[in-house]
Amino acid sequence: MTKADVLPRTRSIIGLIRDFFWIATVMTPLMLVMLYGLYALNRDWIVATVRAELGIERLATAASVERLAGEVSALVDGVRRANGEARIIRQPPGRSYIREPVRQGQNVVMIMVAERTELGRNCRLEQWVPIFTDERNIPTPGERAAAGPVRRQLDDELMPLRIEMVPPATMMPGRVPVYLALDYRCRDRLFPDVSETLAYQLLPSQEGETK
Repeated sequence: MTKADVLPRTRSIIGLIRDFFWIATVMTPLMLVMLYGLYALNRDWIVATVRAELGIERLATAASVERLAGEVSALVDGVRRANGEARIIRQPPGRSYIREPVRQGQNVVMIMVAERTELGRNCRLEQWVPIFTDERNIPTPGERAAAGPVRRQLDDELMPLRIEMVPPATMMPGRVPVYLALDYRCRDRLFPDVSETLAYQLLPSQEGETK
């Protein structure tokens, strides 16, 4: 191999090295400056697009975690209420009833079969009010019969209670649903609860039938 053969190759290698050095020291910084300029001019659009593509907006934040915790808590409370776990008393379906027949002007006797729940174990009944609704669909409070118990406490086992109530004098004959609005004292907090709604057929008074 002669000197004439070697020199062209040497010049080619030197040229490549020079080109690479020029690209590394001149073109690369220029390209970075241009890219940064484009990013600075379009940053809002680029950031919004990237966040949307990656789903970053749906990632957990303090506000979203707090909102989700509230939704979960509400769902748990709903399930507990549906299962009777957030109640003071529990009534098995079909066991409680109203003694019939009932005529206008007569007291209403409810036989309530119920038990105290785990939540209501340390609660005491403070007051109860019967709520009647006739065909006018207007809930109207009644009264407790003078001979009835005021605050008889339930046990944690099923037991029947005889509850005598005085319905409002304005109740019209027909189907009348009634339930008890209950106020329990659970430590330092007043906790409201309601009994199962029961219905009975209110008959006209005997005087009305005679007429």
